[in-house]
Amino acid sequence: MIQRGIAIGVLLCGAVFVAWPQNDGDDDPLMRAMRDELDRSRQLRVVGGGDDVPYFISYQITDADLFQVSASMGAVVSAGSERVRQPDIQVRVGGYDFDHTGHIYSGVYSGSRFDGSWPLDDDYTNLRDALWLATDRAYKTALESMARKRAALSSANAPADKLTDYWPSTPVKTVAKVARKKIDTNLWTARTVKLSAIFNSYPEVLSSAVGFQAIDGITCLMNNEGTTLRYQDSIGRLDATIEGQAPDGMILRDFLGYQQTEPDKLPSETEMTQAMAELAEEIKALVKAPMGEAFSGPTLFEPKAAAQLLAQLIGENVAIARKPLTEPGRPVNFQPSEFETKLGSRVLPDFFNILDDPTQTIWNSRPLAGHDTFDLEGVTPKPVSLVERGVLKAFVTSRQPVKGMTASNGHARLSGSYGARGAAISNLLVTATETTPMADLKRKLIDLLKDRGKPYGMLVRKLDFPFSSGQAELRSLYSGAGGSRPVSPPLLV
Repeated sequence: MIQRGIAIGVLLCGAVFVAWPQNDGDDDPLMRAMRDELDRSRQLRVVGGGDDVPYFISYQITDADLFQVSASMGAVVSAGSERVRQPDIQVRVGGYDFDHTGHIYSGVYSGSRFDGSWPLDDDYTNLRDALWLATDRAYKTALESMARKRAALSSANAPADKLTDYWPSTPVKTVAKVARKKIDTNLWTARTVKLSAIFNSYPEVLSSAVGFQAIDGITCLMNNEGTTLRYQDSIGRLDATIEGQAPDGMILRDFLGYQQTEPDKLPSETEMTQAMAELAEEIKALVKAPMGEAFSGPTLFEPKAAAQLLAQLIGENVAIARKPLTEPGRPVNFQPSEFETKLGSRVLPDFFNILDDPTQTIWNSRPLAGHDTFDLEGVTPKPVSLVERGVLKAFVTSRQPVKGMTASNGHARLSGSYGARGAAISNLLVTATETTPMADLKRKLIDLLKDRGKPYGMLVRKLDFPFSSGQAELRSLYSGAGGSRPVSPPLLV
Protein backbone atom coordinates (compact mmCIF):
# COMPACT_ATOMS: atom_id res chain seq x y z
CA MET A 1 0.00 0.00 0.00
CA ILE A 2 1.27 3.49 -0.84
CA GLN A 3 2.37 5.36 2.26
CA ARG A 4 0.03 8.17 3.19
CA GLY A 5 1.66 11.59 3.08
CA ILE A 6 4.39 10.43 0.68
CA ALA A 7 2.44 9.72 -2.48
CA ILE A 8 -0.46 12.08 -1.75
CA GLY A 9 1.15 14.85 0.27
CA VAL A 10 -1.52 15.52 2.88
CA LEU A 11 -0.61 17.33 6.10
CA LEU A 12 -2.75 17.63 9.19
CA CYS A 13 -3.67 20.95 10.72
CA GLY A 14 -6.47 22.34 12.87
CA ALA A 15 -9.83 23.12 11.22
CA VAL A 16 -13.16 23.27 13.03
CA PHE A 17 -15.60 20.51 12.07
CA VAL A 18 -18.19 18.46 13.88
CA ALA A 19 -16.51 15.74 15.96
CA TRP A 20 -18.22 12.40 15.44
CA PRO A 21 -19.51 10.50 18.47
CA GLN A 22 -18.76 6.80 18.45
CA ASN A 23 -22.38 5.65 18.72
CA ASP A 24 -24.00 7.15 15.59
CA GLY A 25 -26.11 4.33 14.24
CA ASP A 26 -25.09 0.74 14.51
CA ASP A 27 -21.44 -0.04 14.12
CA ASP A 28 -21.30 -1.92 10.82
CA PRO A 29 -17.87 -1.65 9.15
CA LEU A 30 -18.96 0.65 6.32
CA MET A 31 -20.60 3.26 8.53
CA ARG A 32 -17.80 3.04 11.07
CA ALA A 33 -15.20 3.61 8.32
CA MET A 34 -17.18 6.55 6.96
CA ARG A 35 -17.54 8.11 10.41
CA ASP A 36 -13.88 7.68 11.36
CA GLU A 37 -12.53 8.89 8.03
CA LEU A 38 -14.83 11.91 8.09
CA ASP A 39 -13.59 12.73 11.58
CA ARG A 40 -9.98 12.50 10.38
CA SER A 41 -10.71 14.56 7.25
CA ARG A 42 -11.68 17.58 9.31
CA GLN A 43 -7.94 18.32 9.50
CA LEU A 44 -7.25 18.14 5.77
CA ARG A 45 -4.81 20.59 4.26
CA VAL A 46 -2.54 20.30 1.22
CA VAL A 47 1.00 21.67 1.28
CA GLY A 48 0.95 24.87 -0.76
CA GLY A 49 -2.85 24.88 -0.86
CA GLY A 50 -3.12 28.33 0.68
CA ASP A 51 -6.08 29.29 2.84
CA ASP A 52 -8.60 27.15 0.96
CA VAL A 53 -9.45 24.48 3.52
CA PRO A 54 -12.56 22.30 3.38
CA TYR A 55 -15.69 23.70 4.95
CA PHE A 56 -17.99 20.89 3.80
CA ILE A 57 -17.30 17.16 3.36
CA SER A 58 -19.90 14.57 2.42
CA TYR A 59 -19.63 10.81 1.99
CA GLN A 60 -22.41 8.98 0.19
CA ILE A 61 -22.06 5.28 -0.62
CA THR A 62 -24.68 3.06 -2.24
CA ASP A 63 -24.19 -0.68 -1.83
CA ALA A 64 -26.33 -2.39 -4.45
CA ASP A 65 -27.12 -5.55 -6.35
CA LEU A 66 -27.89 -4.83 -10.01
CA PHE A 67 -29.78 -7.02 -12.44
CA GLN A 68 -30.73 -6.37 -16.05
CA VAL A 69 -32.23 -8.49 -18.80
CA SER A 70 -33.17 -7.57 -22.37
CA ALA A 71 -35.30 -9.70 -24.69
CA SER A 72 -36.56 -9.50 -28.26
CA MET A 73 -39.09 -11.66 -30.10
CA GLY A 74 -39.39 -14.04 -27.16
CA ALA A 75 -35.67 -14.65 -26.62
CA VAL A 76 -33.10 -13.28 -24.19
CA VAL A 77 -30.65 -10.92 -25.87
CA SER A 78 -28.56 -10.06 -22.81
CA ALA A 79 -28.67 -10.57 -19.07
CA GLY A 80 -26.36 -9.92 -16.16
CA SER A 81 -26.03 -9.35 -12.44
CA GLU A 82 -23.48 -7.24 -10.59
CA ARG A 83 -22.65 -6.16 -7.07
CA VAL A 84 -21.36 -2.60 -6.76
CA ARG A 85 -20.46 -0.01 -4.16
CA GLN A 86 -20.96 3.40 -5.70
CA PRO A 87 -19.23 6.21 -3.80
CA ASP A 88 -19.93 9.93 -4.13
CA ILE A 89 -17.38 11.96 -2.20
CA GLN A 90 -17.75 15.73 -2.02
CA VAL A 91 -15.28 18.23 -0.60
CA ARG A 92 -16.07 21.94 -0.83
CA VAL A 93 -13.41 24.55 -0.11
CA GLY A 94 -14.00 28.18 0.78
CA GLY A 95 -17.26 28.85 2.58
CA TYR A 96 -21.02 28.85 2.15
CA ASP A 97 -20.87 32.36 0.64
CA PHE A 98 -18.13 31.57 -1.89
CA ASP A 99 -16.70 28.18 -2.80
CA HIS A 100 -15.16 26.39 -5.77
CA THR A 101 -18.42 25.43 -7.52
CA GLY A 102 -20.22 27.23 -10.32
CA HIS A 103 -17.33 27.50 -12.79
CA ILE A 104 -17.40 25.78 -16.17
CA TYR A 105 -14.51 23.53 -15.03
CA SER A 106 -15.62 22.97 -11.44
CA GLY A 107 -15.03 19.32 -10.61
CA VAL A 108 -12.41 18.78 -13.35
CA TYR A 109 -9.17 17.30 -12.00
CA SER A 110 -5.94 17.24 -14.04
CA GLY A 111 -3.64 15.44 -11.60
CA SER A 112 -2.88 11.77 -11.05
CA ARG A 113 -5.56 9.69 -9.40
CA PHE A 114 -4.95 6.91 -6.93
CA ASP A 115 -8.57 6.13 -6.09
CA GLY A 116 -9.89 3.28 -8.18
CA SER A 117 -12.13 0.27 -7.67
CA TRP A 118 -14.19 0.23 -4.48
CA PRO A 119 -13.90 -2.72 -2.04
CA LEU A 120 -16.99 -4.92 -1.80
CA ASP A 121 -15.94 -6.76 1.36
CA ASP A 122 -16.80 -5.25 4.75
CA ASP A 123 -13.15 -4.85 5.65
CA TYR A 124 -12.73 -1.76 7.82
CA THR A 125 -9.11 -1.04 6.83
CA ASN A 126 -9.74 -1.33 3.08
CA LEU A 127 -12.80 0.88 3.34
CA ARG A 128 -10.80 3.52 5.24
CA ASP A 129 -8.10 3.43 2.54
CA ALA A 130 -10.65 3.83 -0.26
CA LEU A 131 -12.35 6.73 1.53
CA TRP A 132 -9.05 8.42 2.25
CA LEU A 133 -7.90 8.25 -1.38
CA ALA A 134 -11.27 9.46 -2.68
CA THR A 135 -11.30 12.34 -0.18
CA ASP A 136 -7.78 13.34 -1.19
CA ARG A 137 -8.75 13.47 -4.86
CA ALA A 138 -11.99 15.39 -4.17
CA TYR A 139 -10.07 17.93 -2.08
CA LYS A 140 -7.39 18.53 -4.70
CA THR A 141 -10.07 18.77 -7.39
CA ALA A 142 -11.77 21.48 -5.33
CA LEU A 143 -8.48 23.39 -4.96
CA GLU A 144 -7.92 23.34 -8.73
CA SER A 145 -11.50 24.46 -9.33
CA MET A 146 -11.15 27.32 -6.87
CA ALA A 147 -8.02 28.56 -8.64
CA ARG A 148 -9.80 28.49 -12.01
CA LYS A 149 -12.84 30.27 -10.60
CA ARG A 150 -10.76 33.08 -9.07
CA ALA A 151 -8.81 33.49 -12.31
CA ALA A 152 -12.05 33.74 -14.28
CA LEU A 153 -13.42 36.35 -11.88
CA SER A 154 -10.28 38.44 -12.20
CA SER A 155 -10.55 38.51 -16.00
CA ALA A 156 -14.31 38.97 -16.33
CA ASN A 157 -17.11 40.98 -14.84
CA ALA A 158 -18.45 39.46 -11.63
CA PRO A 159 -21.95 37.94 -11.85
CA ALA A 160 -24.66 40.49 -11.18
CA ASP A 161 -26.73 38.21 -8.95
CA LYS A 162 -24.08 37.87 -6.19
CA LEU A 163 -25.78 34.77 -4.81
CA THR A 164 -24.07 32.62 -2.22
CA ASP A 165 -22.78 29.25 -3.37
CA TYR A 166 -24.31 26.84 -0.85
CA TRP A 167 -27.22 26.91 1.56
CA PRO A 168 -26.64 25.51 5.08
CA SER A 169 -28.98 22.70 6.05
CA THR A 170 -30.29 21.33 9.33
CA PRO A 171 -28.59 17.99 10.12
CA VAL A 172 -30.75 14.87 9.85
CA LYS A 173 -29.97 11.62 11.69
CA THR A 174 -31.86 8.50 10.63
CA VAL A 175 -30.22 5.10 10.60
CA ALA A 176 -32.97 2.76 9.45
CA LYS A 177 -32.86 -0.98 9.83
CA VAL A 178 -32.43 -2.17 6.26
CA ALA A 179 -32.22 -5.59 4.66
CA ARG A 180 -31.49 -6.79 1.17
CA LYS A 181 -34.47 -7.90 -0.87
CA LYS A 182 -33.27 -10.57 -3.25
CA ILE A 183 -34.18 -9.80 -6.86
CA ASP A 184 -36.16 -12.71 -8.36
CA THR A 185 -34.07 -12.96 -11.52
CA ASN A 186 -35.86 -16.05 -12.82
CA LEU A 187 -39.29 -14.44 -12.51
CA TRP A 188 -38.28 -11.21 -14.23
CA THR A 189 -36.33 -12.96 -16.97
CA ALA A 190 -39.33 -15.14 -17.79
CA ARG A 191 -41.69 -12.17 -17.67
CA THR A 192 -39.47 -10.02 -19.91
CA VAL A 193 -39.17 -12.84 -22.45
CA LYS A 194 -42.93 -13.44 -22.41
CA LEU A 195 -43.73 -9.76 -22.93
CA SER A 196 -41.26 -9.48 -25.81
CA ALA A 197 -42.92 -12.40 -27.58
CA ILE A 198 -46.21 -10.49 -27.89
CA PHE A 199 -44.83 -8.52 -30.84
CA ASN A 200 -44.23 -11.69 -32.86
CA SER A 201 -47.93 -11.68 -33.74
CA TYR A 202 -47.64 -8.29 -35.45
CA PRO A 203 -45.85 -8.32 -38.84
CA GLU A 204 -45.96 -4.49 -38.80
CA VAL A 205 -43.46 -4.51 -35.90
CA LEU A 206 -40.08 -4.85 -37.62
CA SER A 207 -37.92 -4.54 -34.50
CA SER A 208 -38.64 -4.57 -30.79
CA ALA A 209 -36.97 -4.82 -27.40
CA VAL A 210 -38.21 -5.23 -23.84
CA GLY A 211 -35.80 -4.52 -21.00
CA PHE A 212 -35.98 -4.90 -17.25
CA GLN A 213 -33.61 -3.35 -14.71
CA ALA A 214 -33.59 -3.66 -10.94
CA ILE A 215 -31.38 -2.11 -8.27
CA ASP A 216 -31.58 -3.44 -4.73
CA GLY A 217 -29.56 -0.89 -2.83
CA ILE A 218 -28.76 0.56 0.58
CA THR A 219 -27.41 4.10 0.79
CA CYS A 220 -25.35 5.56 3.64
CA LEU A 221 -24.68 9.30 3.80
CA MET A 222 -22.66 11.32 6.29
CA ASN A 223 -21.42 14.90 6.25
CA ASN A 224 -19.49 17.15 8.59
CA GLU A 225 -22.61 19.19 9.40
CA GLY A 226 -23.88 16.22 11.41
CA THR A 227 -26.17 14.42 8.97
CA THR A 228 -26.09 10.61 9.32
CA LEU A 229 -28.38 8.53 7.11
CA ARG A 230 -28.93 4.95 6.12
CA TYR A 231 -31.94 4.01 4.02
CA GLN A 232 -33.27 1.58 1.43
CA ASP A 233 -32.46 2.82 -2.07
CA SER A 234 -33.98 0.55 -4.70
CA ILE A 235 -35.65 0.87 -8.08
CA GLY A 236 -37.33 -1.30 -10.70
CA ARG A 237 -37.87 -0.36 -14.33
CA LEU A 238 -39.35 -2.05 -17.40
CA ASP A 239 -39.27 -0.51 -20.90
CA ALA A 240 -40.44 -1.53 -24.34
CA THR A 241 -39.53 0.04 -27.69
CA ILE A 242 -40.84 -0.98 -31.10
CA GLU A 243 -40.35 0.18 -34.68
CA GLY A 244 -42.24 -0.18 -37.94
CA GLN A 245 -41.96 1.29 -41.43
CA ALA A 246 -44.56 3.08 -43.52
CA PRO A 247 -44.97 2.25 -47.24
CA ASP A 248 -43.13 5.49 -48.12
CA GLY A 249 -40.10 4.35 -46.08
CA MET A 250 -40.61 6.50 -42.99
CA ILE A 251 -39.46 4.80 -39.78
CA LEU A 252 -42.19 4.78 -37.11
CA ARG A 253 -41.56 4.14 -33.43
CA ASP A 254 -43.38 3.89 -30.15
CA PHE A 255 -42.47 3.07 -26.56
CA LEU A 256 -43.74 2.59 -23.05
CA GLY A 257 -42.03 2.54 -19.70
CA TYR A 258 -42.78 1.73 -16.07
CA GLN A 259 -40.71 2.76 -13.04
CA GLN A 260 -41.24 2.19 -9.33
CA THR A 261 -39.17 2.36 -6.17
CA GLU A 262 -39.34 -1.47 -5.95
CA PRO A 263 -39.82 -4.06 -8.71
CA ASP A 264 -42.75 -5.61 -6.81
CA LYS A 265 -44.67 -2.35 -7.19
CA LEU A 266 -44.57 -2.47 -11.00
CA PRO A 267 -47.90 -3.26 -12.72
CA SER A 268 -49.04 -6.87 -12.89
CA GLU A 269 -48.02 -9.12 -15.78
CA THR A 270 -51.64 -9.05 -17.01
CA GLU A 271 -51.67 -5.26 -17.14
CA MET A 272 -48.31 -5.06 -18.90
CA THR A 273 -49.36 -7.73 -21.41
CA GLN A 274 -52.38 -5.64 -22.35
CA ALA A 275 -50.21 -2.53 -22.65
CA MET A 276 -47.75 -4.32 -24.97
CA ALA A 277 -50.59 -5.41 -27.23
CA GLU A 278 -51.92 -1.84 -27.35
CA LEU A 279 -48.42 -0.62 -28.21
CA ALA A 280 -48.27 -3.04 -31.14
CA GLU A 281 -51.73 -1.94 -32.31
CA GLU A 282 -50.49 1.65 -32.32
CA ILE A 283 -47.62 0.80 -34.66
CA LYS A 284 -50.03 -1.21 -36.82
CA ALA A 285 -52.26 1.85 -37.13
CA LEU A 286 -49.32 4.18 -37.81
CA VAL A 287 -48.09 1.98 -40.68
CA LYS A 288 -51.50 2.33 -42.36
CA ALA A 289 -51.97 6.02 -41.51
CA PRO A 290 -51.65 8.63 -44.28
CA MET A 291 -48.79 11.10 -44.32
CA GLY A 292 -49.56 14.21 -42.30
CA GLU A 293 -49.74 17.62 -43.87
CA ALA A 294 -49.09 21.16 -42.69
CA PHE A 295 -51.94 22.11 -40.36
CA SER A 296 -52.90 25.15 -38.32
CA GLY A 297 -56.10 24.90 -36.35
CA PRO A 298 -57.83 23.70 -33.17
CA THR A 299 -55.94 20.95 -31.36
CA LEU A 300 -56.95 18.95 -28.30
CA PHE A 301 -54.45 17.13 -26.08
CA GLU A 302 -55.83 13.89 -24.68
CA PRO A 303 -55.02 13.00 -21.02
CA LYS A 304 -51.72 11.16 -21.56
CA ALA A 305 -50.35 13.80 -23.94
CA ALA A 306 -51.56 16.62 -21.67
CA ALA A 307 -49.65 15.12 -18.73
CA GLN A 308 -46.53 14.77 -20.87
CA LEU A 309 -46.88 18.37 -22.07
CA LEU A 310 -47.21 19.78 -18.55
CA ALA A 311 -44.26 17.69 -17.36
CA GLN A 312 -42.12 19.53 -19.90
CA LEU A 313 -43.60 23.03 -19.91
CA ILE A 314 -43.95 23.21 -16.12
CA GLY A 315 -41.90 20.38 -14.63
CA GLU A 316 -38.68 21.14 -16.50
CA ASN A 317 -38.93 24.89 -15.86
CA VAL A 318 -39.58 24.97 -12.11
CA ALA A 319 -36.04 23.69 -11.46
CA ILE A 320 -33.65 26.63 -11.84
CA ALA A 321 -30.02 25.96 -12.75
CA ARG A 322 -27.40 28.70 -12.39
CA LYS A 323 -25.33 29.57 -15.43
CA PRO A 324 -21.69 28.71 -14.74
CA LEU A 325 -18.92 31.27 -14.72
CA THR A 326 -16.58 30.99 -17.70
CA GLU A 327 -13.65 32.80 -19.31
CA PRO A 328 -14.22 35.69 -21.75
CA GLY A 329 -14.78 34.43 -25.29
CA ARG A 330 -15.47 30.86 -24.22
CA PRO A 331 -19.16 30.03 -24.76
CA VAL A 332 -21.01 27.61 -22.51
CA ASN A 333 -23.81 25.30 -23.57
CA PHE A 334 -26.47 26.32 -21.08
CA GLN A 335 -30.26 26.13 -21.33
CA PRO A 336 -31.87 28.46 -18.77
CA SER A 337 -35.31 27.91 -17.31
CA GLU A 338 -38.06 29.91 -18.98
CA PHE A 339 -39.49 30.61 -15.50
CA GLU A 340 -36.31 32.09 -14.05
CA THR A 341 -37.72 35.63 -14.00
CA LYS A 342 -41.42 34.74 -13.67
CA LEU A 343 -41.76 34.18 -9.93
CA GLY A 344 -45.02 35.87 -8.94
CA SER A 345 -46.24 36.00 -12.54
CA ARG A 346 -49.12 34.13 -14.17
CA VAL A 347 -47.98 31.05 -16.08
CA LEU A 348 -51.33 29.19 -16.38
CA PRO A 349 -55.05 30.02 -16.32
CA ASP A 350 -56.31 30.91 -12.85
CA PHE A 351 -58.13 27.59 -12.35
CA PHE A 352 -54.82 25.64 -12.23
CA ASN A 353 -52.94 24.66 -9.06
CA ILE A 354 -49.75 22.57 -9.06
CA LEU A 355 -48.13 20.88 -6.08
CA ASP A 356 -44.89 18.92 -6.14
CA ASP A 357 -45.04 16.38 -3.31
CA PRO A 358 -42.17 13.91 -2.80
CA THR A 359 -43.79 12.73 0.47
CA GLN A 360 -46.83 11.24 -1.28
CA THR A 361 -46.58 7.50 -1.95
CA ILE A 362 -49.95 6.64 -3.52
CA TRP A 363 -52.39 8.35 -5.88
CA ASN A 364 -55.66 6.71 -6.94
CA SER A 365 -54.42 3.41 -5.45
CA ARG A 366 -51.27 3.59 -7.60
CA PRO A 367 -47.78 3.70 -6.03
CA LEU A 368 -45.84 6.83 -7.00
CA ALA A 369 -42.26 6.51 -8.21
CA GLY A 370 -41.43 10.11 -7.24
CA HIS A 371 -41.49 9.39 -3.51
CA ASP A 372 -38.24 10.07 -1.64
CA THR A 373 -37.27 9.85 2.01
CA PHE A 374 -34.13 11.95 1.47
CA ASP A 375 -32.64 13.71 -1.53
CA LEU A 376 -29.07 13.33 -2.80
CA GLU A 377 -27.83 15.96 -0.34
CA GLY A 378 -29.43 14.30 2.68
CA VAL A 379 -32.18 16.91 2.95
CA THR A 380 -35.69 15.78 3.91
CA PRO A 381 -37.97 16.54 0.93
CA LYS A 382 -40.91 18.88 1.42
CA PRO A 383 -44.12 19.45 -0.57
CA VAL A 384 -43.84 22.63 -2.65
CA SER A 385 -46.82 24.64 -3.88
CA LEU A 386 -45.47 25.69 -7.27
CA VAL A 387 -48.50 27.26 -8.93
CA GLU A 388 -51.47 28.75 -7.11
CA ARG A 389 -54.44 29.96 -9.18
CA GLY A 390 -52.18 30.08 -12.21
CA VAL A 391 -49.43 32.15 -10.55
CA LEU A 392 -45.89 30.80 -10.13
CA LYS A 393 -45.13 30.82 -6.40
CA ALA A 394 -41.95 28.75 -5.92
CA PHE A 395 -39.25 26.56 -7.45
CA VAL A 396 -38.02 23.12 -6.53
CA THR A 397 -34.54 23.57 -5.08
CA SER A 398 -31.35 21.81 -4.07
CA ARG A 399 -28.81 23.44 -1.76
CA GLN A 400 -27.52 25.61 -4.61
CA PRO A 401 -29.06 29.05 -3.99
CA VAL A 402 -31.40 30.52 -6.62
CA LYS A 403 -33.17 33.87 -6.77
CA GLY A 404 -36.46 34.10 -4.95
CA MET A 405 -35.86 31.12 -2.64
CA THR A 406 -34.17 30.93 0.75
CA ALA A 407 -33.34 27.24 1.35
CA SER A 408 -33.37 23.78 -0.13
CA ASN A 409 -36.74 22.05 -0.17
CA GLY A 410 -35.17 18.63 -0.63
CA HIS A 411 -35.37 18.26 -4.42
CA ALA A 412 -31.71 17.52 -5.24
CA ARG A 413 -32.59 14.50 -7.40
CA LEU A 414 -29.99 14.80 -10.19
CA SER A 415 -26.21 14.52 -10.15
CA GLY A 416 -26.05 18.02 -11.61
CA SER A 417 -23.11 19.83 -13.17
CA TYR A 418 -20.40 22.40 -12.44
CA GLY A 419 -19.91 21.03 -8.93
CA ALA A 420 -23.55 21.34 -7.80
CA ARG A 421 -26.50 18.97 -7.52
CA GLY A 422 -29.45 19.43 -9.86
CA ALA A 423 -33.01 19.98 -8.64
CA ALA A 424 -35.93 18.16 -10.27
CA ILE A 425 -39.61 17.50 -9.72
CA SER A 426 -40.82 14.40 -7.88
CA ASN A 427 -44.61 13.79 -7.92
CA LEU A 428 -46.10 16.69 -9.88
CA LEU A 429 -49.78 16.89 -8.92
CA VAL A 430 -51.92 19.13 -11.15
CA THR A 431 -55.45 20.08 -10.06
CA ALA A 432 -58.04 22.33 -11.64
CA THR A 433 -61.07 24.04 -10.13
CA GLU A 434 -62.78 24.09 -13.54
CA THR A 435 -63.00 20.76 -15.37
CA THR A 436 -64.81 19.48 -18.47
CA PRO A 437 -65.40 15.81 -19.44
CA MET A 438 -63.37 14.60 -22.42
CA ALA A 439 -66.51 13.98 -24.50
CA ASP A 440 -67.59 17.61 -24.02
CA LEU A 441 -64.13 18.86 -24.98
CA LYS A 442 -64.34 16.90 -28.24
CA ARG A 443 -67.74 18.46 -28.98
CA LYS A 444 -66.25 21.90 -28.34
CA LEU A 445 -63.41 21.05 -30.71
CA ILE A 446 -65.89 20.10 -33.43
CA ASP A 447 -67.85 23.34 -32.89
CA LEU A 448 -64.62 25.32 -33.25
CA LEU A 449 -63.84 23.52 -36.50
CA LYS A 450 -67.25 24.35 -37.91
CA ASP A 451 -66.92 28.00 -36.91
CA ARG A 452 -63.51 28.27 -38.56
CA GLY A 453 -64.37 26.26 -41.65
CA LYS A 454 -61.76 23.56 -40.97
CA PRO A 455 -62.26 20.09 -42.47
CA TYR A 456 -60.74 18.44 -39.41
CA GLY A 457 -58.95 19.10 -36.14
CA MET A 458 -56.20 17.32 -34.24
CA LEU A 459 -56.28 15.04 -31.23
CA VAL A 460 -52.78 14.63 -29.80
CA ARG A 461 -52.76 11.28 -28.05
CA LYS A 462 -49.12 10.70 -27.06
CA LEU A 463 -45.84 12.64 -27.10
CA ASP A 464 -42.34 11.24 -27.37
CA PHE A 465 -41.64 11.93 -23.68
CA PRO A 466 -39.37 10.84 -22.12
CA PHE A 467 -37.52 11.23 -25.42
CA SER A 468 -36.93 7.81 -26.98
CA SER A 469 -35.00 8.63 -30.15
CA GLY A 470 -31.29 9.14 -30.67
CA GLN A 471 -28.96 12.08 -30.11
CA ALA A 472 -29.13 13.21 -33.75
CA GLU A 473 -32.88 13.85 -33.57
CA LEU A 474 -32.52 15.50 -30.18
CA ARG A 475 -29.93 17.92 -31.57
CA SER A 476 -32.26 18.63 -34.49
CA LEU A 477 -35.06 19.48 -32.06
CA TYR A 478 -32.87 21.93 -30.15
CA SER A 479 -31.49 23.55 -33.30
CA GLY A 480 -35.03 24.08 -34.59
CA ALA A 481 -36.26 25.57 -31.32
CA GLY A 482 -34.53 28.90 -31.89
CA GLY A 483 -32.90 29.02 -28.46
CA SER A 484 -36.03 28.13 -26.48
CA ARG A 485 -36.62 24.83 -24.74
CA PRO A 486 -38.14 22.39 -27.28
CA VAL A 487 -41.19 20.22 -26.62
CA SER A 488 -41.04 16.53 -27.56
CA PRO A 489 -42.73 15.75 -30.89
CA PRO A 490 -45.99 13.77 -30.95
CA LEU A 491 -45.98 10.04 -31.61
CA LEU A 492 -49.73 9.58 -32.03
CA VAL A 493 -51.99 12.22 -33.59
